[in-house]
Formats: sequence, structure tokens, C-alpha cells
Amino acid sequence: MTESILPPATIGIIGGGQLGMMIVREAQRMGYRTVVWDPDSSCPASRLADRTITASFTDHAAAGQLSTLADVVTYEFENVDAGMVRWLEERNVVHPGSRILEISQYRRTEKDELRRRGFPTVEYRLASTPEELSRAVGELGYPVVAKTVSAGYDGKGQYVWRTKAEFTQVRASDLAGEYIIEAFLPLACELSVIGVRGYDGNVVTFPVAENTHRDNILYTTVVPPHVSVEMQRRAEKLCQEVIESFDIIGELCVEMFVTEAGQLLINELAPRPHNSGHYTLDACDMSQFEALIRAICGLPLPAPRLLTPCAMLNLLGRDIRHLGLPSIFREEGVKFHLYGKKEVRARRKMGHITILGLTQDEVTRRLRNIAQMMEHGRTAQPDLKA
Repeated sequence: MTESILPPATIGIIGGGQLGMMIVREAQRMGYRTVVWDPDSSCPASRLADRTITASFTDHAAAGQLSTLADVVTYEFENVDAGMVRWLEERNVVHPGSRILEISQYRRTEKDELRRRGFPTVEYRLASTPEELSRAVGELGYPVVAKTVSAGYDGKGQYVWRTKAEFTQVRASDLAGEYIIEAFLPLACELSVIGVRGYDGNVVTFPVAENTHRDNILYTTVVPPHVSVEMQRRAEKLCQEVIESFDIIGELCVEMFVTEAGQLLINELAPRPHNSGHYTLDACDMSQFEALIRAICGLPLPAPRLLTPCAMLNLLGRDIRHLGLPSIFREEGVKFHLYGKKEVRARRKMGHITILGLTQDEVTRRLRNIAQMMEHGRTAQPDLKA
């Protein structure tokens, strides 16, 4: 397809979580209409979308309705029915499309496909029986990381076994299904790069982000990262090569490991906006969500620019009423993004904070202060006028 899809066309979004909500907000700012498909009628995106289709992701009638209403369709997370996306592709413009979705949904397919295309990954083994698990762990040596081949996100379906004793304590019934067993490498840091590719094949990448995790869930992102300019260029180039190799129109986040030996390895792919790219809303001249809309609608894609050093802090499983918001609001350069989720659950992403500053050191100091406020459970609510 070569013709641009211009406002006031309708963008269809499969999934109505916080990523969908942010896509909707940027789409409406650019003059587009939106329709969201999600099983939850009170999902975050439903508060903003022009229309919400409430139905299971396997509901053909809902898919047909989305196809009729939307001029172009995208998705906001991987755990949707790839077969349904393929069905939509036969009737509508869908980006990034079903093929990369199928690949990224299954860690085994993802790892194998990356290796087949010559991209660097951590050493891994496949295991679907207790015997295969034992053999894989024995070949790789402790410690190892075990991940389910599907339905793994936000730390779900991941285990770390540091010793033989830890491994033998796990019941076989707890490990039913197929697993990827990965060597546990000494890491210098973890990076991610968001790439966006348009109809004309032009690829732009956002500034490299450095990420830290808590319980396998993204906790903080810092930009620029604490790695050399050369390493940043290598990461950006690797992201560009991956998005071109898979012929993606739309957005792809490439999560990467940097080892202490200076290796750059691909961890996972996410063909959608990514949590580590939330900083782009406040610290870049174009957000990852605007870039996605430009790409799937065939609009020009200028190279994004970082306007200020920044950091992002996820609010995980927190009731925001007990965060001491006025104290945090006192900090300079703080931007709050709350997702409006009604149910607070452990480790659930309830919102995030972006911290801006003139220098990386200033941002790091503010990030540390705010994290400490949250860790210590500061609940005092001082008068903001004081």
C-alpha cells in the first residue's frame, strides 16, 4: 500500500490497556478517530476512544465489526489471537501484521528465527519434559533462566535457578509445558531500542534506553544510557537490521543484553509500543505513539530527537492514594501518567512517572529521591501551598 491514510480516518486498536490509551490520545491529537477492541468494557482506552467493542479476542463478530469501522488496524500487545489478526489482514490494512505477532508470541519461534537470520542471542535450549529440563540445565550450567515459550510478559512464566538445590526443589507439576532454558550471563546492563518503519521502508530509531527490572518487570528506564556512544550506535543499528529483516511496517522494540565482556545480544522482540518507550511522551519531539500512527498511516517519519535527559519509573501494584503524591509533585521536572485501572493487583502497572532534568546526574538524583519516597511508604500529604 502506498497511499496515506489521512485524518479523520479511523484507527482500530486491538487491546485497550494503557498502551492502547496512549495510542488513542495521540491519534485524536492528530485528528484521527479511534475504535478499540477489548474484553474489558472499562479498560483504560475505553475512556478516550470514540468507540469500544467489548468482546473476547476470539470473537469473529467483533473482528468483523472492527474491520468495518477501521481504515487501518494495529495491536497494543502480543497476547491476542494471531489467527484473528490474520483473518483481519485479509479484509483490512493491518500493521505490523500477523507474521511478526506469531513469531514474538512464542519464545521458541522467536529465538530460532533470530538465530536463523544471523542475529546474536543468549545460548539456549528447549525442554518440554523433566528429563529434557535436567539435560538442558546440565549442559548450560548454573545459574540458568527458565521461561515459558508462550504467555510470558511482565515477569510471568520466568524462573531463575542459581543452584542445583533450587532446581531440584521445583515440582514437576509446576513446570508443565515447554520451556526455553537460557544461560545466565554476567550483564553490564540491559538496553532497549524502539524502531519504527514506514511504507517506504524508512526506519527511524528512538534514543537508546537503559532498563532495570524488579521481579522480571520493568522498573526504571534512563535515557541517555550509561554506555558508550559506540555501544548506543551498535544497539540502534541492530534494531534497524531486525525491523528490516522481518519487513515490519509499524513499531518494534528490541530488548537487548550488554554483557560484561561487551557483547550485545537480543533478548526479546515486542512488535508494538513498549513500556521502556514511555519517556518519549515527555522527553522527545515525537512520541513512540505518534511514530506508530505515522508509520501505519503512511505519513512521513522524521528522526525523533531527545530534548532532555530523563528517566521513567513504573508504579507497580500501588494504590496511588498512598504514594504521597504532593511530596512527589514538589520535585522539579516530574510528569505523572496514571492509567485509571480500577483494580490494584500485585505487580500490575498502574502508571508511571517521567523525570526530566538538564543533566543525566540531575535526573539520576531525582529518580533516586522519588524511588526512596515510594520505598519508604511516605504517606504524608503536606499542603502544596506551604
